[in-house]
Amino acid sequence: MDTEKNLALLFGAAAEKSDKRFKRLTVIIDKAGKIVKIDKEVNPSTHGSDLVDFFKTVDASKE
Repeated sequence: MDTEKNLALLFGAAAEKSDKRFKRLTVIIDKAGKIVKIDKEVNPSTHGSDLVDFFKTVDASKE
């Protein structure tokens, strides 16, 4: 939980701590803790399949 809104501010989901609403975004972090992707254009109706497609391309690039 980001109760202090620190991550929301860091990644641009909120402009200031007093914000009550946030932009929807996804941050993908690898096992080493490196940020792989920040998706700030999340479409809730396609986001699940968008993530599957992204991870397929990541897996394919490792082969």
